[in-house]
Amino acid sequence: MRIPRDWDKPTEGNKELCDKFSYGEYLSYGKLIYRLFTPTTDDKVPLVVYLHGADAFGNDNEEHLSMHDIGTTFAKDEWQAHDPCFILAPQCNAGSYWSMRSSGGLVCELIEKMIIENNMIDSSRIYIYGYSAGAIGTIRILKEKPDLFAAAVSICGATERDKLEILKSIPLWLIHADDDEIVRCSYREGTVGDTLLGSADIYEILGDTAEDMHFTEYPDGFMKEKYGVNPHCTWVPAAEDMEVKRWMFSHILYGSRDRKFAK
Repeated sequence: MRIPRDWDKPTEGNKELCDKFSYGEYLSYGKLIYRLFTPTTDDKVPLVVYLHGADAFGNDNEEHLSMHDIGTTFAKDEWQAHDPCFILAPQCNAGSYWSMRSSGGLVCELIEKMIIENNMIDSSRIYIYGYSAGAIGTIRILKEKPDLFAAAVSICGATERDKLEILKSIPLWLIHADDDEIVRCSYREGTVGDTLLGSADIYEILGDTAEDMHFTEYPDGFMKEKYGVNPHCTWVPAAEDMEVKRWMFSHILYGSRDRKFAK
């Protein structure tokens, strides 16, 4: 992916947070490399799964965390002090996509393996979020494995129309900038409008009937005026949005789509 000049940059403290993540590799029908943050706690705690965008595809097991602050936001001391959690950050190989069955399937296999092997992970509080290609992958994974996740956040993502009704039963928060030209907020008037749906389209179709769906839409010019970055970089405000983060962590899953609030 050719990165625009007005892309965001990580803050100075991000490297220190990246260093808190261990390195791992999962082998199945393919290989998935990942980083894992392990909290300091004796309690059973959530697992947060983070999927990066196309700007960090590769096999260095570094850039998906080091490129932006969004992947390390839950590792900050102030968050961990209140809501300790594991953070799983896999890296997608170049030439592949999270939305492909092979890549998404490996992520779900790894999650399930971690739940079985680590009794400190609360299997009723598995959360997933991603930006751009990672958000597209997040929604695809939700469609394929809806009973695995308690809640999800999609940042500047999109999806195809298949299995759309599945999303109605999953707590989902959509975030997008209205003037995003990389992944459009809406494809209603575009050439692929019959097949691809942006965040605004998803919310327009499902918002009124979904059990717990939210949509944050930043207006035209907001990202440039407030943050000085490309409108696609909505992960910048999302990384610090305490309302969205608290909302995600408020959900707990009991059984098949039988949801209650954790606190």
